[in-house]
Amino acid sequence: MIKLPDLVLDYHRLKVPLDHPDRSVTRAKLEYPTANVTLAYLGAINKATVLTANGVHGLFIGTSDSFTDKAFEAVINVGGSAGTDTYMKVCVGGRVTTHKIYNSYLAGIATGLTTADFGIEKWVGRTRTTLGSEAVDIDVGTDMRIKISISGSTIKGFRVDMTTPKVTVTDTSLASGSFGGSATTSFDNEPQTGSILLGLLLAPSSPGVRAQAILEVDVLSKHEVPISGLEGLPEHLYVGVRRYEVLRRRGFTDDEVELLFGKPQLYVDLNSVTWGSFEFSTKSPTNIVMIYGDNPYRSGAIDRQVEYARSKNLKVISPPKDYREAVEQYNMLKKDFPHWLAGKDNYVYQVLGYELFELFQIADFYYGELIDHKTHYDQVKQVPPSEIESEINDVIRKLEKVTVLTERRDKHISKLKEVLKIGW
Repeated sequence: MIKLPDLVLDYHRLKVPLDHPDRSVTRAKLEYPTANVTLAYLGAINKATVLTANGVHGLFIGTSDSFTDKAFEAVINVGGSAGTDTYMKVCVGGRVTTHKIYNSYLAGIATGLTTADFGIEKWVGRTRTTLGSEAVDIDVGTDMRIKISISGSTIKGFRVDMTTPKVTVTDTSLASGSFGGSATTSFDNEPQTGSILLGLLLAPSSPGVRAQAILEVDVLSKHEVPISGLEGLPEHLYVGVRRYEVLRRRGFTDDEVELLFGKPQLYVDLNSVTWGSFEFSTKSPTNIVMIYGDNPYRSGAIDRQVEYARSKNLKVISPPKDYREAVEQYNMLKKDFPHWLAGKDNYVYQVLGYELFELFQIADFYYGELIDHKTHYDQVKQVPPSEIESEINDVIRKLEKVTVLTERRDKHISKLKEVLKIGW
């Protein structure tokens, strides 16, 4: 005789679940949200991880899966003592490819720099390269929203304003990796874990910013002037100078002052500009940079950088008016910089900033990495296949709505469809 409880148990055991009416476990049912989602949620479903950097950036909390094109945004505290940090302890990052985060793109704050406290840097191996920076001096101990956005070979850094990037660069060293942020500041070693966990993994941001000047440089010109001799600077700069002067009058040495409060900032750079590089290489004696903003304290710094480049007989290029002129500039420059892997649409996007050209360069990125040159094929293969497919289809949908440069549009759509057809 079958007991009633047995019938109930069999019913529940054999019943087809409502979310699997066909008894299948499909890829779609296993996917998880990868945009507009917090790291806290990703951690809860075991899709976040903790990376370490031997104290350079403290702990880095990021996605456990690798991605190509994403953005990450967080509210951070600008910790540390004024003038202490010349590398980014307070940062968000993308395409982080090793457990030591020594292969990564970072956008963040380093208060030890002179009128260049926010920027984008690249780590490859143990080598750090500044790819671009904003002309700004930032006070310590304040909360600030920052974001990194990576699409194709374009990396953008946002500070305060999450719509318009402060710094835009082009680089082809890294093709995929984790996205997240630094979980520790240098302010009394207080962790930023909660803030970073509430940070958002997002779709990449667009559009970019139009360049105001294009220069060939070996180094940018500097004009460092004592803060005490200038008016109209941010108040925190004067406070730092007054503290330093009081301590020196009381017999403290420079080493003792630095031990107590960090190295004081006594100067500002009146030639500092906001700039971003295009395929910067330490092996090249010169590189191409785009300038996006003037000096915050004394206008005319862009013109001063232009004259400095001319004085060294380096290239000074007027920003292009349109797509055709930008392509002509790229073709001219490519002859002198044969190491460039990024194509003409990367250049067009960085100098003109229109979203259309971001779509073009993303298409070139996937076609190049998965079909053409395959320079970072192994890196891109680390990305979940569904993510690559989703990103490519999203770019195709956006391109299909474009009504200008239709011949170029169709060519890029064909490239993406070929990638989908061949696979990876």
